[in-house]
Amino acid sequence: MKSLPVVLVMTVAATVSAQPFVSPEVHSDGRVTFRLRAPNAKEVVLRCEGTKGGPMQKGEGGLWSITTEPMQPDIYAYSFTVDGLKVIDPANPLLKYNLLNTDSQVHVPGPVTLALENNDVPHGVVHRHLYRSAVLGDDRPFLVYTPPGYDPAAKQTYPVLYLLHGYSDAEDAWTSVGRANVILDNLIARGQAKPMLIVMPLGYGNKEVIAGGWAGLRNAQVWQDSVTKFRDVLLREIIPQVEKVYRVNTDSDSRAITGLSMGGTQSFFIGLNA
Repeated sequence: MKSLPVVLVMTVAATVSAQPFVSPEVHSDGRVTFRLRAPNAKEVVLRCEGTKGGPMQKGEGGLWSITTEPMQPDIYAYSFTVDGLKVIDPANPLLKYNLLNTDSQVHVPGPVTLALENNDVPHGVVHRHLYRSAVLGDDRPFLVYTPPGYDPAAKQTYPVLYLLHGYSDAEDAWTSVGRANVILDNLIARGQAKPMLIVMPLGYGNKEVIAGGWAGLRNAQVWQDSVTKFRDVLLREIIPQVEKVYRVNTDSDSRAITGLSMGGTQSFFIGLNA
């Protein structure tokens, strides 16, 4: 009988450690609680956009937690640092995928008036294309958003926006992280944007610029080669494919290009050197 309390204690401990938990947990006032089970860790620190983060507190069963101050409605990237090692949240399937630095994501919801919220409005469709590039000799993906009501058999044509991602992102960054399709759905429904197509290509003109990490970005020759070859890919291959497959206007007044960070530089270069 003397062993019974030990057995009971071990059972309770196992039960505690097996208890399910939620991470991240977004509260009604905008505060967010982050949790991570790491019973053998000595220190766990939260790194999160939009808040200072900081050391987490260890609780029963090795469950670490921290609750932030109220955060403004938005989508934030975050990660944990466990004894000096970066870890994404294993309890959260929502990721900010990145070729060099993947994070977890938390969505602090706001009113339906925010364009990034998924509202009850007509939705467009995001199409994925993959083709063999003659310019680069590899397989190249690009995404195309078509607005609500788009009919490939109709006579109506649409303006088109070429939207370029930043360095270390991929072609799906504007939809999986930036919610460009959701935002445009809302703006079209409100009459704040014209129905249009958005084309989102993979933006690297060579493998060296991304394969070497940030060193590739700082290599002027590699960087210029990537920008120049991407211009050729866009002008010779992607735009002709889009204009062949989709009902888009082909005049210059109906075609625009813009981007973030690296994509902004490429937009400027292509706009002046098309």
